Amino acid sequence: MNLEKKYLDENIWIIENFLTKQEIDWFKEKIDDPSGWYATMRSPYNNILNKFLEIVPEYHEDGSIVFPNENSKHLDLPIFSSAEGIWNRLESVLPKYYRRHATLQSFKFMTDQEIQENLNLEVIKDYGINNNEIDFAMYWHEDPMETVISFSLYLNDDFEGGELEFQMLPIKIKPKSGMLIAIPGGKKYSHRVNKVLGPNSRHTLYGNSWPNPENIPVSTADDC
Repeated sequence: MNLEKKYLDENIWIIENFLTKQEIDWFKEKIDDPSGWYATMRSPYNNILNKFLEIVPEYHEDGSIVFPNENSKHLDLPIFSSAEGIWNRLESVLPKYYRRHATLQSFKFMTDQEIQENLNLEVIKDYGINNNEIDFAMYWHEDPMETVISFSLYLNDDFEGGELEFQMLPIKIKPKSGMLIAIPGGKKYSHRVNKVLGPNSRHTLYGNSWPNPENIPVSTADDC
């Protein structure tokens, strides 16, 4: 498999065809399975959904997802853990340190009416924009400087919109199924995901690499 990096500037790079067709088909089955999904705290209109693939889904009495913990039941997924699997492949191209995990993130396609009905008014207020100015799936943000690289691995491209756009650079990327993109932290690389226009949602595997393994944060229900 050719894992040649194509640089879009001095630090942003992509790798085309990082996934095989068989791997893309495997992910589609997991994406289509409705169990295990939850809306993240960052959702501007309940549109950003996550799913932990290597954990057997468990739920609280109120129906909310139980986050991975020491009591979680783990699944061995050879597509990630085998010698030729995704984790080893990622570690071969990302800087240290990458914490292995298998978390899907989807940007749900929603009509304008559904967007208005599901607005997270606190989040929109923090953005300082009008409720009718929603042309994004995720608003402008930058990853912390401590993050060496954040990455997205695109799992489908059967949708319109959903481009990755940079605020201070003339770079806009249309997701392509199987493509890996790496994004540095810092203000220069502030970016957003444009609104998904359908007919399908936009699906990714995502993660980060950190310069010091001791400083890797642990996600909780308060920040996810």
